[in-house]
Amino acid sequence: MDFIDVLVILLSYLAGCFNTGYYYVRLAHKQDIRSVGTKVTGAYNVSRLAGKKGFIITFIGDALKGGLAVLLCHYLAVGELVTLLCIFMVLAGHIFPFQLQFRGGKGLSTAFGAFLIFDPKVILIWLAASIIFFPFIRKYTVTVLFALMFLPFGMFIFDYSYMAIVFFILYATLILFACRSNLKDFIKDRAYHGRNNN
Repeated sequence: MDFIDVLVILLSYLAGCFNTGYYYVRLAHKQDIRSVGTKVTGAYNVSRLAGKKGFIITFIGDALKGGLAVLLCHYLAVGELVTLLCIFMVLAGHIFPFQLQFRGGKGLSTAFGAFLIFDPKVILIWLAASIIFFPFIRKYTVTVLFALMFLPFGMFIFDYSYMAIVFFILYATLILFACRSNLKDFIKDRAYHGRNNN
């Protein structure tokens, strides 16, 4: 791993640290979005305060930084390992931004942008899995998370490299950790309805 590899990995983390929702809400509403709703900087939480406009701006901004990190890897012609590390670092930067006391977003928008530029087929697998799971789950965020867990299996079916599959398991684990409150609420809700149905 040479200087350029290390530099692009570091830049990916720093790019991830630019949490669009945090700075948009600071500029447009003079508030800290981390004191609102779910207390994260992601698009859905921003929409609680800033509506559809805030959602769109935050989603696009967070997706762009993920995509740009991978585009930089392509431009510099770094290897697959470095590219996969850069995706991990841009997600880590978004979820754990150093300048915001490591309190950022949940990573889904950033993952979308990074995965799209890495290989659009990955997004198609993710989307297809989401469509299959949604009728059983009926909650958008949790559906996307379940589909994300399936994504490495889908990549195995489509003959991606073992290294890519391992890294996508790491991405899913990182995002699931960031979204653990969504999963806890889903489990509690299902348990509550299960008891009532009995």
